[in-house]
Amino acid sequence: IQTEKRLPAIFEELRKSDADIIAIQEATPDFLKFLLAQDWIRDYYYVSESSTGDNIQSFANLLLSRLPFTLVEHKFSIQKHVLVGSWFINNELLHVAVVHLTSNRAKNAVEKRKHQLRTVVDYLQQQSGSYCIVGDFNTINNLEDDLPSVSNFIDIWKELRPDEAGYTFNPTVNPLAELMSLEGEAARFDRILLHSQNANWIPQSVDLFACEAVANTEEKIFPSDHFGIRGVVNLTPSLRTP
Repeated sequence: IQTEKRLPAIFEELRKSDADIIAIQEATPDFLKFLLAQDWIRDYYYVSESSTGDNIQSFANLLLSRLPFTLVEHKFSIQKHVLVGSWFINNELLHVAVVHLTSNRAKNAVEKRKHQLRTVVDYLQQQSGSYCIVGDFNTINNLEDDLPSVSNFIDIWKELRPDEAGYTFNPTVNPLAELMSLEGEAARFDRILLHSQNANWIPQSVDLFACEAVANTEEKIFPSDHFGIRGVVNLTPSLRTP
């Protein structure tokens, strides 16, 4: 929907976020093409997908990073997959999994989400170091009720801003969300979850971005039907006994 107006706005919002790691969901081949044409991407970021976009059938997750990283992928289906990037930062291993779990448009959606997230958590628990799961969880319920496998994670938004709704999908504000919504309910679909092995990755801040309509659009077109979520996590010296 009005991609030619929204893509430049999305890329500008990402550029301004000044993030070390960027996770994207529902990237299309055209999205990837335009993304890789950005000077700031070519100059400063490693990207999980090649320039040919061979792994993108229709929509895909992407990971971008200022630091080089290793990558693994697990495909649940042609449409659904998870990427896990791994970094060695200040002698600490960090893994970041980007997910886009099944939405309620699909049959047996809750069961599928549980299976998808259980698969991700099982993999991460087998790795050394700390890990995050980020992206679109597609659940309106309390995450721990719908997806109990993440009960030992810190939900950064709930940790730092417990009294704020933090809706990343809001049909009452965003016309694109209204168009895509099944029930017209606002939801905090998009989250950043953290599991710090030694309690030395500390959430510092979290906020939403890309929350305003694109300038000079009479139709009040937003960059996306979801708002972005941005978190800052600081690494402190390890608390382990030498």
